[in-house]
Amino acid sequence: MPRTVLVTGGASGIGLAIARRFVQAGDQVVLADINDAAGQAAAGELGATFHHVDVADEGSVAGAVAGIERDIGPIAVLINSAGMLQNRAQVSDFPLDEHDRIWAVNYRGSYLMCRACAPAMAERGAGAILNIASINSFTPLPLPAYTPTKAAIDSLTKILAAEFGPKGVRVNAVAPGFTLTPAMQSRIDSGDRDPAGMEALSTLGRLVKPEEVAEAGYFLCSDAASAITGVNLAVDCGYMPAISYNSYPS
Repeated sequence: MPRTVLVTGGASGIGLAIARRFVQAGDQVVLADINDAAGQAAAGELGATFHHVDVADEGSVAGAVAGIERDIGPIAVLINSAGMLQNRAQVSDFPLDEHDRIWAVNYRGSYLMCRACAPAMAERGAGAILNIASINSFTPLPLPAYTPTKAAIDSLTKILAAEFGPKGVRVNAVAPGFTLTPAMQSRIDSGDRDPAGMEALSTLGRLVKPEEVAEAGYFLCSDAASAITGVNLAVDCGYMPAISYNSYPS
């Protein structure tokens, strides 16, 4: 049976790659994004449905979820991929309004989406939620808003897994490493990110492809992962072991 799959941030990047993977599996996908033009174009390409959603706004989230469940069907899978990146910064001079917006989208947005979808999944006795965390969930990087939001996503994933697991809802996360999304490519093009430097930090010597994150996310939401919940799976080309291994003093 096709599942109704809701993907936030589905207009581009990792969200679009995940949406494409579920479409390929025959599921009914709903893209949710604040970018109407890109979202509608992506939905047209995939044969999916598009909803305008600002994940940081409680009313927008509640209205979209209610409308999708009423008009399309019960949401069986929720993918929280809406998020914002940031460039390297120091706490002392990082703009507070940018800090707060990143928190509003990355953490509050995921929290609101889970709060809107998980109780109904629990009432039905089944459901899967995938949060997009990061290697920042595990180790501090000089991103004073982005890094703490991803550490919080890791913790939220475990809390939700414990709370909703007894009702048949599984909650997991993927933790991408440096991933060559359009947002990352724009930072490379502007000189804000060094691709060679990022590649050198992984054991595989390359950046992650969005499709590789999508495969891991699809697995965690599939019946093949029916015994897996509360996990934050690194998809990082070996970044995490490399930074520890390579830092060993000679």
